[in-house]
Amino acid sequence: MPFSTALRRLPRLTGLHRHAGIALVASLALGGCSSLNPFGGGEREGGTTQLPCPQVGVLNETDHVTVLRGSGTDLTDIVARAEIGRVVSKCMYNTDDATITVDLAFDGVAELGPAATTRDLTFNVFVAVMRRFDTLDKKQIYQIPVNFPAGQRQARFVKTVEGTILPYGGAADGRIYQVLVGFQLSAEQLAYNRSAAYTPIR
Repeated sequence: MPFSTALRRLPRLTGLHRHAGIALVASLALGGCSSLNPFGGGEREGGTTQLPCPQVGVLNETDHVTVLRGSGTDLTDIVARAEIGRVVSKCMYNTDDATITVDLAFDGVAELGPAATTRDLTFNVFVAVMRRFDTLDKKQIYQIPVNFPAGQRQARFVKTVEGTILPYGGAADGRIYQVLVGFQLSAEQLAYNRSAAYTPIR
């Protein structure tokens, strides 16, 4: 089945979950990862009313990253910037093992800054699975190598992540999950995203 368009980014949490959500952003941006293991069995396409796919989107405050030279924070210290664009996804229900397989892909663009000394950079991104009530279920970190062609300051990238396995059962279905993507940020990069005004590359 084709990929379906997902959210550009998920809205900010409000009310009782706001403080938990702030801690969650930091946890996802700075934390580690775990591997995902597939199961076999019969399958049915998801994305329908009876078999809904998990919500997929970009986690707030991790949709972009600014790489700085040393401890500098001035515009002249920017080595590169990058941002995630559109996220698309599809899912498949395994009705024998009561699991959902989610495949997703997202694109983005990177831009060299004044402090760049190379045209080959690597950005770290994560794919995290959330259950209802902001509970982190799984997380995997990936590297995205980006090459900037000679004479160009911008380069686009695409990342595909296949085979994320999610269990379901009873009255539960794909709606109990959110699959979030974002840049894996250092503590300094997360603080910079929260304090500095960001101008989109596009």
